[in-house]
Amino acid sequence: MIEEVFVGIDIAQDQLDVHVLPEDTHVRFTNDAQGVAALTTRLQGEHPTVIVMEASGGYEIALAAALGAVGLPVAIVNPRQVRDFARGIGKLAKTDAIDAYVLARFAQTNRPVAKALPTEDEKQLKELVTRRQQLVDLRTAEKNRLHRARTERVRDSIRAIITALDDQLKDIDRDTKHLIRKSPLWREKEDLLMTCKSVGPVTANALIAKLPELGKVNHHKITCLVGLAPLNKDSGKLRGKRIISGGRADVRTALYMAALSAIKHNPAIRPFYDRLIKAGKPFKVAMVACMRKLLIILNSMMKAKKAFQPILGLT
Repeated sequence: MIEEVFVGIDIAQDQLDVHVLPEDTHVRFTNDAQGVAALTTRLQGEHPTVIVMEASGGYEIALAAALGAVGLPVAIVNPRQVRDFARGIGKLAKTDAIDAYVLARFAQTNRPVAKALPTEDEKQLKELVTRRQQLVDLRTAEKNRLHRARTERVRDSIRAIITALDDQLKDIDRDTKHLIRKSPLWREKEDLLMTCKSVGPVTANALIAKLPELGKVNHHKITCLVGLAPLNKDSGKLRGKRIISGGRADVRTALYMAALSAIKHNPAIRPFYDRLIKAGKPFKVAMVACMRKLLIILNSMMKAKKAFQPILGLT
């Protein structure tokens, strides 16, 4: 029986620490073209089940691309999950060698799915969507300052910045639309998502860029990915309120704005929201429930490749 091999790689600016399980070996390579080539050759001989590295501000991209180019299975994971895992196995110290070992153990225990690296268009779309939200946040901050400004000179300065941000937003929206429309797959996804009342281009683009799993996994998994799955807070005889935690905050932001519109205009969400409010649920609880319901509807639509049809049960 062939033994499965799991690899963890800790990436530093000058070096790559690699740990291989179950043989429990550690090796170090230089983080340059020569070192990456040597590492690639070594790992090809190991035939790993999965190679795990942390998302580290972009440092991991070049190495992941080099390994993926020769068919090696690479999974880039959330650093917070790895640190929580390290504490769980009692690894409180932190060195490059220990981090590589923890990543290998994480790979062996959790078996994250290796994914292909995003294309240049996918990376550009993701950055455009992220940048748009940054600009919106900046504009909101400036508008708040405008209300508090006492002198006309300061108000003029703030208005000038808001105008510049509005122009930047128009440019970002134009470039995003062009990128979406030139891809038949993205165009189809956008058109399908926007058949759901209250989902506009901004929400659709955020889902396409930041939630590629939409329509590919079940309802529980998709709500967990976004951080909208209710988590139990029960222990012994204690029974706590259900909470949401973690997930993709940028996707939740987009869904929140869509849900605000949906509670007024969407025929599947509006009566659901009204029932929750009449039952005495707080606004925040009702909104989270509506966001979750909206996400499940969109997941069903994408999976079935059918337009929004609440009467036919896509709710």
